[in-house]
Amino acid sequence: MTASLVSLPLALDPVAALPVPLGDPRLDTPAMLVDLDVAEANIASMAAFAQRAGLQLRPHVKTHKSIAMARRQRDAGAVGLCVATVSEAEVFAGAGIADLTLAYPVVGARKLARLAEVCRAAPVTLVADSAAVIDGYGELARRTGRTLAVLVEVDTGMRRAGALPHAVPDLVGQVSKSAGLEFAGILTHAGQAHDAVGQLGIEQVARQEAAVMGDVRADLEQAGHEVRVVSAGSSLTARYLTAADGITEIRPGTYIYNDLRTLGCWSCTADEIAVSMLATVVSTGDGGARVTVDAGSKTLTTTTDSVYGHGHLAGRPDATVTRLSEEHGVLTVTGAPPAVGDLVRILPVHVCVWSDLQPEVYGMRHGEIVERIRVDAFRHSL
Repeated sequence: MTASLVSLPLALDPVAALPVPLGDPRLDTPAMLVDLDVAEANIASMAAFAQRAGLQLRPHVKTHKSIAMARRQRDAGAVGLCVATVSEAEVFAGAGIADLTLAYPVVGARKLARLAEVCRAAPVTLVADSAAVIDGYGELARRTGRTLAVLVEVDTGMRRAGALPHAVPDLVGQVSKSAGLEFAGILTHAGQAHDAVGQLGIEQVARQEAAVMGDVRADLEQAGHEVRVVSAGSSLTARYLTAADGITEIRPGTYIYNDLRTLGCWSCTADEIAVSMLATVVSTGDGGARVTVDAGSKTLTTTTDSVYGHGHLAGRPDATVTRLSEEHGVLTVTGAPPAVGDLVRILPVHVCVWSDLQPEVYGMRHGEIVERIRVDAFRHSL
């Protein structure tokens, strides 16, 4: 364990020998727990789907931000990884994990300078949706002396980033004419699937995602461009896509752990949620109807869901997290309340943010902590 991680307060005593049972006094709370049997089954399931569908699998690391978990995904058949920031790329390239896609338009001299070092160390495919970003990548190629692969991002309905389909050919032309840049293909993220109504609505978003990408690919090929990569598919939409759609790779992230939002979008089952937050009851009131734990917004995040709120206790939907302060989580309990000092496990609403707040999480099997999992890219938003 590096000195930088040792200097951080960790939930599990750094010198504690594994395995450690839950409830051991060397384990403090809040502590993020990962059921390794469930996570590994999730990894295997998505890898098997990708193989059946004729798709390459490039998981997004934003959900775990961990080299150890990324290696599990690579060992199961992932062709590479997707990262969201330059600093994430630095972490995973520095660990010797090659074939990265940085699925974010990189803007700004300082970020591009850092990205230059990453590109010198490992193959990185870049993503652009504007002429200005492509110009920056051209300068990056000149600075590094490398030919850089570029995907043009297509907006298939999320309205967050990406060029509208009619604007894509001009951007592809700019990439193709830029010295040091190589057009590799197109990419999209249909995050609007989270807002779809019902499972059918999610499938309709996926089919629209496939249709738009297929049309853009056809237009580009008719114009003489080779489109090697057509990258689409999140944890919500990926399983509705196949190679027959013209898609070549999928980039799901949340599937490795899953959460209540994913459950609410029919993209996992309850027994496929691999993560929980171990917390301690520190206060009760209102005859037990109010229970306060030591995990607040700095641990559980402020993300809410229209159905699940801030989350609920594992196996206890009658014990819901209804209010958060920075260090306090307040549960409303209609059944038998836990007592002060009891340990409880809270299910995540948005697990990706949980990982970004933890330097270390704890892999469990059969109720015991058996592995320390370093979150190598936690707080790496630059």
